Amino acid sequence: MTLAELKAKYSAIAKDMRAENESIGDNAWTEEQRTNWKKMKGDLDAMGEKIAREEELRDADNRFAEERAEEFRKQGGADGGENGDASGAGANIDEQRAQAFDAFLRHGMGDMTPEQRKVLKEMRAQATNPNEKGGYTVPTEMLNLVYEAMKDYGGLAGVSQIMTTDSGNDIEWPTSDGTAEEGILLGENQEAGEQDVEFGMETIGAKKLTSQVIRVSNELLQDSGINIESFLANRIGSRIGRGEARYLVKGTGAGTPVQPKGLEASVTQVTDAAANTEFTWKEINGLIHSVDPAYRRAPGFRIGMNDNTLKMMTEMEDLQGRPLWLPAVAGATPATILNKQYFVDQAIADLGASAKFMYAGDFQHFIIRRVRYMVLKRLVERYAEFDQTGFLAFHRFDCVLQDVAAIKALRGAAA
Repeated sequence: MTLAELKAKYSAIAKDMRAENESIGDNAWTEEQRTNWKKMKGDLDAMGEKIAREEELRDADNRFAEERAEEFRKQGGADGGENGDASGAGANIDEQRAQAFDAFLRHGMGDMTPEQRKVLKEMRAQATNPNEKGGYTVPTEMLNLVYEAMKDYGGLAGVSQIMTTDSGNDIEWPTSDGTAEEGILLGENQEAGEQDVEFGMETIGAKKLTSQVIRVSNELLQDSGINIESFLANRIGSRIGRGEARYLVKGTGAGTPVQPKGLEASVTQVTDAAANTEFTWKEINGLIHSVDPAYRRAPGFRIGMNDNTLKMMTEMEDLQGRPLWLPAVAGATPATILNKQYFVDQAIADLGASAKFMYAGDFQHFIIRRVRYMVLKRLVERYAEFDQTGFLAFHRFDCVLQDVAAIKALRGAAA
């Protein structure tokens, strides 16, 4: 079966499962209906595994095709023609930057043309932070590849509000409990008063995260058939993505260097589960309804957990024997738990003693600040004896929960 056929089959099974659930409604499920549901879920899981394998193969094919296209483009421009000469009048500034940066990655400054050196120096000038001397601003195309790779590691970033800034200057950000803010009736000729709302104040900075050194053999750098920007972007995106995702959830807001104040430290309003080795559908429902209805109705409302917790929830039933989890139907309906959309982030804790293992709320009130540019350094001498070149990337970000009532947590019972 083709990938399209597999996805169509997956959607058909998902539709049948949702139709089965809707047809039974509020009635208690019979043993036959539960058996049929489990069979459909088994078929759905098997189809999902096949789709994942096919997508991995397709991605590998696409990467190979992109690398061959890159090689062809460079070979076609080797004679200085309009198709490949980065210094030609027909090349736009983004192409010039991309080709100059590719030359820098492969050869360093020594083998670059004067035009490419000029373009690269202009890129260096964009990184105005004095602590980033010796690095160069990653061009937009490569930066987009890095951000795309980062998406695989941070589910929280996919549902939060992203604020991108040109500089890393500190920003003072007010925080409050939105449920405490309320208007009052005003009588005729009565003067409007002031409500004493308690505002906190958090500072959104630009914490510096490093990819750590990525070592690449010089043979690989000299191979024109390898898209070196794509190769490095995937490696950088993986390391930066995992690091950012962990701090967005686990950051304490303290330490040396100071960490971002992540979701776990920021969410202080919690519902406690009765145990720390298992939880019930009633406790999930209680968490959802502990959030003010104004936030529950918001488009950004989600339930968040890690994959281990999600796996437990896909097997859970309510008192009527109805499944809590319903599968997604492509292009129509997202996957839901108790009819609420959810996201998965592996940095969220497993169920355990006093652990915040599930969150619910309007995650648009969780602000992630990213500095627009990323800096990359090329390290030659340090790894010369290994015939390797090192690359080191820097990413700057921070986060804040602006409304402490918008998101709440389900916490395992104390030990």
